[in-house]
Amino acid sequence: MSSRVRRIAVGAGLALLLLVGGVSANRLADDDDGQSSTDAATTATTEPDPYPLASGTTPKEVQTAIFERAYSECATNDNAALAAKYKTSDLSAEGVAAAVGRGWASYFKAGRDAVRDGQDGCLQGQQDRSS
Repeated sequence: MSSRVRRIAVGAGLALLLLVGGVSANRLADDDDGQSSTDAATTATTEPDPYPLASGTTPKEVQTAIFERAYSECATNDNAALAAKYKTSDLSAEGVAAAVGRGWASYFKAGRDAVRDGQDGCLQGQQDRSS
C-alpha cells in the first residue's frame, strides 16, 4: 500500500473514531437521569398555543381578509364541525366564533386586534346561515 493511501485510510479511521466518540458523549450528556430528551419534552405540563398571534398591529387589508374568511367559513359550516376543526369544546356561537377568529388571525400571522374581526365575521356568517 502506498504512503498516500495509508495516510488517507488512517485519517478516515481517526475521523470515524472522533465521530463515534462525539455521538456517544452527546448521548451520555443528554441522558443523565436515564430519561431521553424526547420523553422529557412530552411530559411538559404546558402546551404551546396552537394559534399563536403576532404582537404588532394588523394592516387593514389583512383584517378585512380575516373577516371575509371567517364569514365564509362560518356561513357554510355548522358549529360542531367548526368546533372540531379549531379544537374547542365550546359549541356556542360565541365560543366557535372566538376560535375561528383566532385561527384565521394566526393563519395570517396577525395581531390580537384582528381576532375580533374574525370573530365578528364568523358571527355574521352564522347569522346569515341560520336565516
